[in-house]
Amino acid sequence: MKLKLQELQNKHKGVPCVVALHGPSLNPHLKKIQQLQEEKGYLRISVNMWYDFFKKKPDYWVVSNTEYTIYNSIVPNWYWDEYSALEKDVFNKYNIPLLYDDTTDLTESDFVEKNLKCDYLSYDAKHFKNMKCRDILNSFREHYEKNKNFEFKKFGNNSEMWQPRSTKGTNCHPSWATFAGIWARDNKCCHKIDKSRMTIQEALQSFTGHEQHISPTVSVCFPAMAFAILMGCNPIYVAGMDMDCGKGYANAEVTNYRHRINTLAIGHWTIINKTPIKDDLRILKESAELIGTKIINLNKEAWFDTLTFGDLP
Repeated sequence: MKLKLQELQNKHKGVPCVVALHGPSLNPHLKKIQQLQEEKGYLRISVNMWYDFFKKKPDYWVVSNTEYTIYNSIVPNWYWDEYSALEKDVFNKYNIPLLYDDTTDLTESDFVEKNLKCDYLSYDAKHFKNMKCRDILNSFREHYEKNKNFEFKKFGNNSEMWQPRSTKGTNCHPSWATFAGIWARDNKCCHKIDKSRMTIQEALQSFTGHEQHISPTVSVCFPAMAFAILMGCNPIYVAGMDMDCGKGYANAEVTNYRHRINTLAIGHWTIINKTPIKDDLRILKESAELIGTKIINLNKEAWFDTLTFGDLP
């Protein structure tokens, strides 16, 4: 059944939640998270290939990926065959409410409606104000030609998403720092625009009343955290958020084949996207605080200190 964002708002008000990501700092908390979920009724939101790390299913499954898609999970293809990245029909197999970014996963809606048996919500993460990608880019261009600066605040009062990035000091290909690269110059995702919905960023801003909203996300952890806030969860614990490709993944001895360290991406988060990551975390923290919600980072060794550090109870 197709879900609507409004149905999720405050659905789990006051329920403690763990947003479980896949960095190696997840490892010390794996057993406790599942214990809290089973015995204390904690909600768990997991992302992408959560089943490589947990035995117990999450309550919600958030996915934002160009290759780990609904179509690729059902129709055999090179990604599935070459990397063994997908279990066959994985989303139907586990039958967990799926929250997926349909502006990244470009599986057509008629295919989804026909083949997806689990409850699901498709969300938009880039078409602010229901505008096409090229129109958003042209809005920035008009601002720049007039003002000769990058302080463009038309979308979410957030100019950070428009600052130039550099791959200097990284192993990353220059394409990783393409200016405003999240928006498709060919509008290939823009047929997914649905004027009856906001982007996940705009929805969170409207829900909490923050003066800013976060940028198009560089990691699936940001929409996962946004959904936890929108659902009314409190407190929200975040586990496995390392944001460092060089550290690899949790449970590496089991998941090494599907979760190899991508050496060509080292520096993607810690250098290229260091500032926008910290800025988006700030906005998420402040947004949560506006409605009385606490976000607690379990990774006390993180390179960022934006969120409050703490422990599971």
